[in-house]
Amino acid sequence: MLKGERALKPCSPDSGSTCANLNDEGIIESMMKKISFAAVLFAAAMLIAAPIAQATTVSEVQSMITQLKGKVRTISISGKQAETKDRPGLLGQLDGVALTLDQGKFCNSITKVRDFQKKVNDMITANKLNQDPTLGPTGQELLSDGDAIIAALNELQVQSTGTPCN
Repeated sequence: MLKGERALKPCSPDSGSTCANLNDEGIIESMMKKISFAAVLFAAAMLIAAPIAQATTVSEVQSMITQLKGKVRTISISGKQAETKDRPGLLGQLDGVALTLDQGKFCNSITKVRDFQKKVNDMITANKLNQDPTLGPTGQELLSDGDAIIAALNELQVQSTGTPCN
């Protein structure tokens, strides 16, 4: 016998197996049952928790719109109509997004955000919007925030109907 090995005795005179072998098999079977149970429990928890963890709410999207409106209020806009037409027009478009969102018309809200983004792109092309991040919000930030709002609105649409907007 080698050092560290234990002597194995038959469990019964009739059996050729040892008590240690039978005991090890019982322990292994018990451990396998526990591991299987834990795996099934973990899988069930993930199925339940995953949709909850990723859920977007209307109030979260409203908050995103409010933050974007704050950027529109502070972004530097150049031109004669900056304060009489351009800024009020952008803010009005975002008010329309918020209204259709409150009405549960998520796809209409997405259309309105895209209209807002088109106007921002037009203003960027015309060099009317700040593009220097050291001077405050930029036109690109407004576009990126719009993209985030569209993604959140699509998620609300999927939660509501099971399919995203086109």
